[in-house]
Amino acid sequence: MGMPDIDDDRFWWSLLILGCLLSIIAIGTSNLGLDTHLRMNAANSDDGSLQWGHTRTVDPLASDPDYTKVIEPQLVAQPTSYFYTISTSFIFAAGLAISGFVNPFETEEGKSVWSPRLPAIISIYPVFIYAIGRGYFEPIFATIMALSIGVIGIIKVSKRSTQAILLIISLSLVLYLKGIDVNVIFWFIIIGGIANNIGQFMDNKLSLKGDKESPFQKPMLMAAVAFSSVTVLLLVAGMTGKGGTLSVIGDYPLYFLFALFGSFLDVIIIFGLFGMVFWPFVIPMLNNLKQIRSYNVSLLTSMCAGLLSSIWIYVAVLWTYEAQLWGENWPDIMWIMGNNARYISLLIVPLFALMAYTAKQFPEMPSLWSPKNKSKTLLLAIILLLPLTFTASLHGQQMWTDEAAEVLSESMEDGQQFVFIHEPTLAMHWLYTIRSDLDLDGQRNITGHWRAPDSGWQDELLNATQHPNRGDISSIDFIVISPKIETAIPDGWEILDQGKAPLLKGGELWTIWVKQLPLSN
Repeated sequence: MGMPDIDDDRFWWSLLILGCLLSIIAIGTSNLGLDTHLRMNAANSDDGSLQWGHTRTVDPLASDPDYTKVIEPQLVAQPTSYFYTISTSFIFAAGLAISGFVNPFETEEGKSVWSPRLPAIISIYPVFIYAIGRGYFEPIFATIMALSIGVIGIIKVSKRSTQAILLIISLSLVLYLKGIDVNVIFWFIIIGGIANNIGQFMDNKLSLKGDKESPFQKPMLMAAVAFSSVTVLLLVAGMTGKGGTLSVIGDYPLYFLFALFGSFLDVIIIFGLFGMVFWPFVIPMLNNLKQIRSYNVSLLTSMCAGLLSSIWIYVAVLWTYEAQLWGENWPDIMWIMGNNARYISLLIVPLFALMAYTAKQFPEMPSLWSPKNKSKTLLLAIILLLPLTFTASLHGQQMWTDEAAEVLSESMEDGQQFVFIHEPTLAMHWLYTIRSDLDLDGQRNITGHWRAPDSGWQDELLNATQHPNRGDISSIDFIVISPKIETAIPDGWEILDQGKAPLLKGGELWTIWVKQLPLSN
């Protein structure tokens, strides 16, 4: 067998079909992701809140059902309905179709040409297969961006204000689906609109001077300005303690600097250049972008640069914050939460759109659609990526809590309570996976509490000791011990049931204890 012909569209059609099949397989091999369970639990409550308490607890060793959080937007779905995975897949399919119009080619009549190349790359991007199997929103975010870019390309929108409006609308919708406060989105729209109007006004003024080029038409310059501005803004907000979660920058600067380096490797290098198969073309594209003079291209380049800075810093902030929140060993948190780098997938279509615009201006430039001397490098990049693509499809999210929830469901009466013993890292996320299968809509009025193994929960249980920012567990009826957890069980409790976690989760035993075994029928 010879090497695949990367210049033959049949290769790309085969790759596209393979990627779609692996996404379908991921739906079957993976349980819903932890974040999807949180969203689902909030959506099935009366007020859109997490009924068993906020995932970011005040007490780092315990939960409090009275301290909760509303999650928006609300999307109601049962855990067995495949609502999130199926709906995400259909929307993603639309995104694949639209992305095919992102390329540098046109017919003689000036109409857009559909190519399978970018859809093929997107279909094998491990992030999207991973996200589809878990019901995450990343494929939807990418589709929203593809829609705005696709409209610009297909309809041949050249008016600067129209392009800016489309990009601002798409980003606002992404922010809304991420649960960002509507007031923040409103100010984003206002500031974005004002900045674009100022940019257009200044560009018009400078363009009238024939002896000087407008800096607003230099994509690389504007990208540098956008990247630097966003970086400085976020760092200043964090250092001054006025940025919410960003304040962790000022509280733990050394940890943050270390996380910033790790985030650069994870977000930009691994999930970005390598995962998107972008690295063979990045240098030629940047070199040619320096020569382009276009406000519209500068607009897109600035958006990509600003988002890149935001995601890079945001991931570093999350790692730093969550390490302190959960008391996780540093830098283990970066390995545990490494999939946060998937947020960079938002930029996959805009980045390839930039490549397409540049390749259209400089036909001699190697690109995805005409790799030229980069053909072997592109093929190598795809071959290196495919093992991760297969892994993302076949190695889905594996749960053990669904079995534990089934045991609890059969044994608990309405209104009863239990405590879940788990290490702080992601403990509340796992607690809500139990609720999904036990009492998703809250009709049974069951309450679950979480305690860390070394939280002194035994004293709370035996002596009804109360602590601030902790729920009352003095009257619980069941104790659920997570795999690998060693903790003392008070006298008088008996094992109700045990089971093994999936092998990919370590294969260790989980145990449910009960004070009085239920009477057999």
